[in-house]
Amino acid sequence: MLFRKPSAIPKEVSDAAVTEWYSSLSDQDRTRLARYLNAADVSSAYSFLSSVASAALSDENYGFAASVCEECLRGACSGTETFRMTESLIEAYIGMKRYADARSLCENNLRLFPSVRDAILEANNGSLPGTIACRNRYFDIVVGVESGYDEAFALLDRFFEMGLIDAEDLAYRKQSLKIRRLQRSFDGVFTYSYKD
Repeated sequence: MLFRKPSAIPKEVSDAAVTEWYSSLSDQDRTRLARYLNAADVSSAYSFLSSVASAALSDENYGFAASVCEECLRGACSGTETFRMTESLIEAYIGMKRYADARSLCENNLRLFPSVRDAILEANNGSLPGTIACRNRYFDIVVGVESGYDEAFALLDRFFEMGLIDAEDLAYRKQSLKIRRLQRSFDGVFTYSYKD
């Protein structure tokens, strides 16, 4: 731009070695980034982008969080880093109502899960975290957005086979799904629309 003033690169950006990415940001995105710099982990480029994306998600700044996640995934990430960053990107896409994109990422992460399962268990003291976006959000999309109840039952079986839910959780979720399906059926039967 003709009138754009050269801006100094923040120390956190330099420390994390993401100056090239920072230089490509618009002024508006640099302003957004400035809100999250104090909490940023500068130990590596991945850690920096991951912490910024997490802060942006907490702030419900889904568009910026998505762009940060996408930038991170363009770089060299380990399998576990790819899985974790994709989890954040799924949440950002859900917030942006980009359900088809989120669904696709859920499927990708489910394929990746067996190779990162041990690392995830190790990082969480031998148990799976309560929130796994590729499991939870996939189910949310299939049931809440697409009303695909038959597919949802198949998904629950798949999650059980992969070790993402236990037998008790499987039974509970299937029962809840049956009740929801029944409620939706009754809602359709008992909904009255006045017509002239």
